[in-house]
Amino acid sequence: MSSTHDTDVKALEAAFGEFTKTTAVMEEAYRRLEARIELLDRELAEKNRELELTNDYLNYIMESMSDGVIAVDTRQEITRFNRAASIALGYDAPQVVGRSFKEVFGRDFDAPPGGRHPMDLRTRDGRLLTVSECDSPISDNENRRIGTVKVFEDLTELEELKQRVRQKDRLAALGEMAATVAHEIRNPLGGLKGHAALLARDIDKGDAKSRLVSRILDGASQLEHVVSELLEYTRPVKLMFDNVNCADTIEAVLRYLRDKPENISVETKVGPSVIVRADAIKLRQALLNIVQNAVQSIENEGKVVIECESDGGSFVLSVKDNGKGIEPDLLEKVFTPFYTTREKGTGLGLAVASKIIEAHGGKLWAESVPGNGTAFYVRLQKAT
Repeated sequence: MSSTHDTDVKALEAAFGEFTKTTAVMEEAYRRLEARIELLDRELAEKNRELELTNDYLNYIMESMSDGVIAVDTRQEITRFNRAASIALGYDAPQVVGRSFKEVFGRDFDAPPGGRHPMDLRTRDGRLLTVSECDSPISDNENRRIGTVKVFEDLTELEELKQRVRQKDRLAALGEMAATVAHEIRNPLGGLKGHAALLARDIDKGDAKSRLVSRILDGASQLEHVVSELLEYTRPVKLMFDNVNCADTIEAVLRYLRDKPENISVETKVGPSVIVRADAIKLRQALLNIVQNAVQSIENEGKVVIECESDGGSFVLSVKDNGKGIEPDLLEKVFTPFYTTREKGTGLGLAVASKIIEAHGGKLWAESVPGNGTAFYVRLQKAT
C-alpha cells in the first residue's frame, strides 16, 4: 500500500512539475504575444498617423488648387467638393456632399472624353456658369472603378478679358478712322468758320441774316469742339508725372467748369493731404470731363459732391451727383466713344477721361441707381 501511495505521489509531483513548466512556457508565450501586440499597436498607430497626415496633405493640396474639383461615386453622388468649386458655384461642401450631381447642378456628370471641354454648371443662385472641364476615372488597388473626378476652370474672367480685347480692337480701328475723318473735317471747317466770321462782320446785327450767320458760327464752333475731342481721344497719352495736389487740381477744375447752372452746386471735400502721382494737366482734363458729366446729368436743381478716401497705396476720388442716374444695362457703355444720352453731347468726354486715367495706371468706374444719381470713382496711386 505504501509503495502504491509513493508511486501516486511521484506521479502527482511529475504532473505538477509538467504543469508548472507548461504554465511557465505559456506565460512566456503570453508575454511575447503581449509584446508583439504592443509592437503591432504602435506600428498600426504610426501607420494611422502617417495615413492621416497623407490624407490631410492631399486635402490641403485639393483645397489649395485654383481649379474646382468635384468627385462622385459610381452612383454619381458627390463625395468631394473643394474650396475653388465652392467659390465658383456658391455651395459649401456639406451642402452638396452625398447628393446626386444632377440634382444639384441640373445635368449629368460626364463631360465629353478627351481633354477639356466648355460646359455649363448651374450655380447656387441659378446662373449658368461656363467652365472648361475634364473627367478622370477613380480606381482602387485592384483597378476596379469606384468613381470619377471632375476638374474645371471658371471661364468667366477669360471671357471678359477676350471681350475687352475685342472691344479694344474695335475702338482702335474706330480711332484710326475717326482721326482720319477729323483731319479731313478740320481744314474745310476752318474755312467755313472764317468765311462766316467775315459775313458776320459785314452784316448789321439787326438784319435777319445776322441770326443765320450766328447759328452757322455756333454750329461750326460745336463741330470744332467735337473734332478737337476726337483728335484728343485718338492721340497716344503722353504723361509728365509729378506729385499732384488733388485739392488744387479740383479747384482749377471748378474754375474751368463751363455752363454750370446757378441751381446746381459743386461741393468738394478733398483735403490738402491728398497727393497723387500724376500728370497735373491731364488729370485736370479727366476730372473736368467727369465733373461736367455729373453737372449735365442733373436736369433741375441738384448737387455734385467730390470726396476722397485712402485705400492702401491709392486714393479713390469720387464724384457723386443726385441726377437721374443710369440704367444698369447702359452703365458699361458710358465710357464707350460716341455714346451719349444728351442731345448736344459728343460722347467723348468720359471716353477721354477713362483713357487718361488708365494711362496713369489707375482705374475709372461708375455706380448708379436709376432715379437716385450716379457716382464716378477714380483710383490713383499715392505720391511717394
